[in-house]
Amino acid sequence: MSAVPALKLLALVTAMVAEYVAYSSPNPPPRKEETESFKAGDVFRRASWIVPLSALMSSWVVHGCEVAILLAQHASHSGVLGILLADPSSSSMFGVHPAFVLGFFLVLLGAALRKTCYDTLGRHFTFELAILKEHKLVTWGPYAVVRHPSYTGMFSAILGMLFMAFAPGSWIALSGALETRAGKAVIAMWLAWMVAVVLGTLGRVRREDAVLKAEFGRQWDEWARKTPYALVPYIY
Repeated sequence: MSAVPALKLLALVTAMVAEYVAYSSPNPPPRKEETESFKAGDVFRRASWIVPLSALMSSWVVHGCEVAILLAQHASHSGVLGILLADPSSSSMFGVHPAFVLGFFLVLLGAALRKTCYDTLGRHFTFELAILKEHKLVTWGPYAVVRHPSYTGMFSAILGMLFMAFAPGSWIALSGALETRAGKAVIAMWLAWMVAVVLGTLGRVRREDAVLKAEFGRQWDEWARKTPYALVPYIY
């Protein structure tokens, strides 16, 4: 395997490991009574496992197909190439575009930020919105920069995955899927789901702020004064 395909293969596998870190809960789900404060009809609270699982599975499917193509190309396995590509000869066009590189580093950044949040919050980090017993308001580490850095990390990982998936020389770009109605429909539904995840998370940020403000009162007010941005400094 030449240098460029080998580097792309390494980047894809590394991204898949990073995405596993970003979308896997470090703690078990909270007890039912610990979620009582978040009964405001939050669909992501009731099915909190769906969002990270869908993000992980879709990422792994896209990256996994590219890994399979690179390995099949190296082994001259035309059968795999024929299944995954409308034109098997297009596998020679697989490359590392700057958009792919940007996406790769966004995925790594998102995973690193999520892992830092896991470590900072410790047992208080749960995918399901909850106020745990003896819950503390964490205002240090990444939480001293923005109030919801774990969501910033998730958005970074999702955006990075999309850059990697749609970069020139990617499986989606070369598979022929964008040239068929069925392919366009599947990709459109996938992108619509990603948009729904982002919008739902933005709504979750507002609900989480409201409950934390009610729970911690003046302590939350002081934190919000010192950390006025929810996701991105000087932007939002």
